[in-house]
Amino acid sequence: CVTGLAIDHVAEQFQHLKSTISEHFRKILDILSGPKFYNKYMRIPGPHDPIPDAIFNNPKYHPFFKDVLGAINGTHINCTPTAENIHSARNRK
Repeated sequence: CVTGLAIDHVAEQFQHLKSTISEHFRKILDILSGPKFYNKYMRIPGPHDPIPDAIFNNPKYHPFFKDVLGAINGTHINCTPTAENIHSARNRK
């Protein structure tokens, strides 16, 4: 969920059924990922676009993200690492 909380917690906080929270979350997700919104407001940086100063000048992000073109906060990508690399991929986002 956007808040980082489970749907149970969001439903309790806003005093609505989990199905209602889920329905509205899906509507928002559909809007944000739909072509009408996405094509107007989203742009994937190109390989020659400069790195934003907020990333380039922050040692917390750079050089770790120096070759990253873009990221979505909270995205979880399933992976199947080799046996020797499994420890580095466990519970990482």
